[in-house]
Amino acid sequence: MISGFANSLLLPVVLNQRGIGQYFLAQLVIAGIGTFCQLGFSFSIPSQVTQAVARKDLGRARSLAVTMLCFSAGLGGLVVITGVVASPWIVEFLELADRATWIAALPVVAVVGASASLAAVIVDLLRAVHAVRTAANLAALASISVGAYAGFLLVIGQQATLSGALLANLAGSMGIITLGLSLFWLRSFDWPRSAHKPVQATALLRETVPNFSTTLLLFGLSNLEVIILGSLGSLNEVAQYGLALRFSAVLVMPLAIANAAAAPLAVHALSTNDTAALGGILARVSFGAAGTAGAFYIGFATVGYGFIALWDSKYHDTYWLTLVLGLGNVLHACGGAAGVLLMIWRDQNRAFMIVVANSAVTVIFCLLGYRYGGMFGLAFAACSGNVLQVACFVLRARARFGVDPSLLGAWRYCFFERARSTPPAAAASSREG
Repeated sequence: MISGFANSLLLPVVLNQRGIGQYFLAQLVIAGIGTFCQLGFSFSIPSQVTQAVARKDLGRARSLAVTMLCFSAGLGGLVVITGVVASPWIVEFLELADRATWIAALPVVAVVGASASLAAVIVDLLRAVHAVRTAANLAALASISVGAYAGFLLVIGQQATLSGALLANLAGSMGIITLGLSLFWLRSFDWPRSAHKPVQATALLRETVPNFSTTLLLFGLSNLEVIILGSLGSLNEVAQYGLALRFSAVLVMPLAIANAAAAPLAVHALSTNDTAALGGILARVSFGAAGTAGAFYIGFATVGYGFIALWDSKYHDTYWLTLVLGLGNVLHACGGAAGVLLMIWRDQNRAFMIVVANSAVTVIFCLLGYRYGGMFGLAFAACSGNVLQVACFVLRARARFGVDPSLLGAWRYCFFERARSTPPAAAASSREG
């Protein structure tokens, strides 16, 4: 979280506004490549690898991990080859002033996207075998490397370049891959190679298709504003809005971290019918994510304008855009682990339908918002779509699984349901203690 916040503060100091806009467009492409090459494994790993570990079928867990890594690496390699070959043709559609920058950057973008995808799969595998702290530390390497690059240039008084920032990102991703594979091998090298339930690659792909489709739609929805601005707006608007997205994204980082850590634990609790542990997990995710998001939102509202004032005056709208987008993310955090539960508990098809319907509504909202309200209309529309989606996820989790992962559900569980389930003798001894 600190490295992400530092990046957002340092990059505008060492990179001009047009370069910032290009950087966020490059990040959009990288995120798209990463989402595509992951094949939805971010949700399949908790539901399959963790379940195999919980059932002591370590041979199956090992086979699943190897198969997923091979699929992700192979698809990433194809994307890199395509990106390198097609980059001279792609730049022909760009403005003449930008062609020199993008002809050098596009091959790097392809490599960074493929590397980020493989790194994300490795981090998820580490979480699946309960190496949660290690996975969390590794996941921050890419962001730390970009922040270190920007900080170094600031100290020596030099300006950054798009390719330099991307290469710093690549260095972080390669570090994640190298360290992550080594750590996963150390944990799994003594696992048996034979599985009680053999892994079939075709069956794995069939099962991950709904997850893959849903993650692609979620990617498009989460980056819809930048896509609209990149198509209809200017690079200066992309720079301001992209920074606002960066700042507001910090608010949901605690939820993302908590969800990533809680997903394998929730699958384990469900597999063992441990409803008490499950309720506690969901409550901690909701309270922790919502409380942290709210605290950061108040903190940014208080001191954020002072930080942004250190940049060029062209960035002042970033503060107000962050407040709008941040409010949506705070409310999103109040939904807790609702979306993740649908994906890891085999309700992917309904989650996909919710995302499709919400995407259609949000696209209309965002286009109308930008048409009549500019960047701020776009931000309000995106905020509304964000809240609508998480509300639908919560309602579906209630209806399908009988659990309420939202902040309201966590409040009821901690202060009413758990109190009712506590035996009188235990409650009395607790009071005496």
